[in-house]
Amino acid sequence: MAIQIPIGTLDIQIVAERLTQEAFLPFGDVISNPRPDVHPSSFDAHASSLPPNAFSANQGSAIQYRNVSRLKNLYDQAPSGKGEPIMSVFVCAARGGTTTTTTSSLPSSSAGNTFTVRHLERHPFTAQTFTPIKSTASTYLVIVAPSLPPSPRDKDLPVPSDGDDLPGRGLPDLGRLRAFIASDSQAVTYGAGTWHSPMVVLGQAGTRLDFVVSQFASGVAIEDCQLLEFVSEGSAEPRIRVKIPLRDWSAKL
Repeated sequence: MAIQIPIGTLDIQIVAERLTQEAFLPFGDVISNPRPDVHPSSFDAHASSLPPNAFSANQGSAIQYRNVSRLKNLYDQAPSGKGEPIMSVFVCAARGGTTTTTTSSLPSSSAGNTFTVRHLERHPFTAQTFTPIKSTASTYLVIVAPSLPPSPRDKDLPVPSDGDDLPGRGLPDLGRLRAFIASDSQAVTYGAGTWHSPMVVLGQAGTRLDFVVSQFASGVAIEDCQLLEFVSEGSAEPRIRVKIPLRDWSAKL
């Protein structure tokens, strides 16, 4: 069940940007082939120019890029004290539509669009990786926010107290909301405790993008996922909007 968060007259509009590892680093990892131009058969010829985590593998028929994301299981600090690795498939429908005041996404035309952020969630004791698999849509929207300092409003939400690079207990800092456009050649890992939107697939209504999702979980709802719903004063929709720039995002990023 979502926790309702009143945001009064707060009015935020941000512009989505291209997803890159550098821009996303405060929130997690972006996973993709760093050198799609290099075939495994030519590893030796390109070895000096490849990233330092590149290794020839599978009798020369593959290139392995090691440690491309940060796996984190902090459930030993959860009230339940347990967390098991799980893998799921999320079949995510594109959020079609063109209105600018309701949840929507980019149609196949080059017209711009606006997505209204109703919800953010976090998984405080685990990293969570979304890996796209071939589907009928090709882009998705990644929305994240850092955490505010702790306050009485979040005192009942369990979070880990010990670990590197943890965002902290607080609610999302909506003033520092960020949004990114990702392609189906990019997987994304949300760091443990990172506030993020539920998955938003871009494309025509009726299309979808499927993801393999890897994480840890205890089966205790408040430990596994803390979901917020924002409520604006005097408005049926929260005034938190992401502008998707005028561009044909169906092209590969």
